[in-house]
Amino acid sequence: MPHTCDDCQETFKTLSRLRLHDCSADEPTAGEDLLEDKREEINRQERQTERRVRRAASEALTAPLENARQGDEMAVYQALAAYERRLTDEWARGEDGDYWGFHRTFFGPAVEGLETVTEREGWPFLLDVLEAYWPEATSDFDTYPEHEPFGGAERGDFEEYPHVSHVLVAVTGMQLVRTRRDNDVAAIPVDALEYLLPFHRHPGDTQPWIDSMSYGWGIGHPNHPFETTIETLTDGEYEIWVGTAIEHAMHADQHAATTLLETLFDADLVADPAQLLQAVGKIDRGYNPDTSDHWNWETLSPAFHTDGFDWDPAVRDRLRRIVVDCGLAGRLPADWAFTDIVL
Repeated sequence: MPHTCDDCQETFKTLSRLRLHDCSADEPTAGEDLLEDKREEINRQERQTERRVRRAASEALTAPLENARQGDEMAVYQALAAYERRLTDEWARGEDGDYWGFHRTFFGPAVEGLETVTEREGWPFLLDVLEAYWPEATSDFDTYPEHEPFGGAERGDFEEYPHVSHVLVAVTGMQLVRTRRDNDVAAIPVDALEYLLPFHRHPGDTQPWIDSMSYGWGIGHPNHPFETTIETLTDGEYEIWVGTAIEHAMHADQHAATTLLETLFDADLVADPAQLLQAVGKIDRGYNPDTSDHWNWETLSPAFHTDGFDWDPAVRDRLRRIVVDCGLAGRLPADWAFTDIVL
């Protein structure tokens, strides 16, 4: 569903784009005409960039992308390799390059091609692709320096992540959802969860960072220390990432996710209660978890769109106790509801 900024009324395809946009209403001179002019100028620049990029794209990129979208398995490998090469070349050119233009223009087609074959071939095919583009960045928490606030320098430099990571993380996340929906958590390969983890340290590209939060669908995995990892990340002050991961986890298993929240609060690891508990409010408002633009939630989780979230009343009671016990209720209206928990 589209999401509209309450301040500037601009509409976005995903909640993540809404949160990250530069709201023109913050400007003292903002008005309807100015907002419309700014939107039109942004759209015009994006159209110009897309036309320029498409003219510059070689058939070595466009042909395998199209073949991959038709289900050609070998074309997926060719398309990803050509996309990676082009993005690498554009990145090396710096300000003279069209890195983000190529990134935006071919993100969707690349996802569609990889997704088409992954749905048919399953995890063995996808894991083979992931292995070829595994990030150099580590999720070995013991080696991290002291955490710096979000927006500052991170250990995960941009060059430690393959340039096609935004495509791979998006499809991996969607495959997690399908697997959990159609089978159970044990059917999710441990390697898939391990692949997503290094992206919690914001690789310089917002898209894979956001989509890696789909890690939450791995809650309760019998062969992966999901809960311990979330505790470590919370203690390391990565609550922005953890909050959305827990929102995904609520959709996967609301009982286990609530138990995890209780554990985090009981251990006094949570610095900002609203950062984690707003996930409950977002679910009540009918929002999907934050993801990039190329997720089809209506297909991935149709029950949520048809009937809304099927809360267990006992879970709701436990979550209300968390809100009260952590002191967050004191910052909310007297007749507060979960939808009042916003950042």
